[in-house]
Amino acid sequence: MTSPMTNPTPAAGPPRRPVLISAMQMEDELKSGERSVWDLIDTARQTGADGVELRRETWPRLDAELAEAARRIADNGLLVTYATQATLFNAAADSSQLRQDIDAASTLGAPIVRFFPGPTPPPDDSAAWARAEQVVEYAAARNTVIALENYARAPGGTLAEVQGALARLASPALRTNLDMGNYPNHGQDVVEAIHALSDKIIAAHLKDKTANPDDPPAPLGAGVLPLAEILDALDKLPQPVYYIFEFRGAGDPVGGIERSLAYLRQRAGKPG
Repeated sequence: MTSPMTNPTPAAGPPRRPVLISAMQMEDELKSGERSVWDLIDTARQTGADGVELRRETWPRLDAELAEAARRIADNGLLVTYATQATLFNAAADSSQLRQDIDAASTLGAPIVRFFPGPTPPPDDSAAWARAEQVVEYAAARNTVIALENYARAPGGTLAEVQGALARLASPALRTNLDMGNYPNHGQDVVEAIHALSDKIIAAHLKDKTANPDDPPAPLGAGVLPLAEILDALDKLPQPVYYIFEFRGAGDPVGGIERSLAYLRQRAGKPG
């Protein structure tokens, strides 16, 4: 299987973390048609981000624009990942959507596609586990890695459930996207989750959270998450990891992106 990243690994220390912006920064505008994926791609280039995370649910003209998006992303020298709200553990009739999402990621040139786990099947439900294994094998055949995310307050999203799925469906084509805002919503510690998942982490959704659990995710540095400890733990992982902003634009998507990029740059400039 090919490597999910093209960034070279330095002789010492972890590889550089590419930072991607997400469709979530322009979610409402993308859904309404006020903005397009071309705006998102342009914003990544203009702000100095390394790439974009595109999403099926915020892409009204996906089928018509998929190939052109792949071309523009490549022409701008950007990285791309893909995310959908599909669940890996699903009814047999729904597996076709998972395959379509994997195909879309492959067309984009995205090495990973984010899925949610969904409710973990009982250990003796061999049919459900076999369906999930077939989807993972389908991804592997297309040089695509499925990144399971610890979805907030939903079945399948706890650390134990994510670990269980990764262990039973053991494959280089199945890893995890660690969402630093979602483990606290399950009452779990983010740094402990990073240590537990370790080499299974291929991507991380970066965000901050206010003290009000009902507030949406915020740009980095605008909330109360222990970002320094979380990012230190992620930075120490030896494998390549995509850092993907996942917070809402709140009327100023570019501003939130620029402030979060500045937060990471300032942090990187501090002595360790």
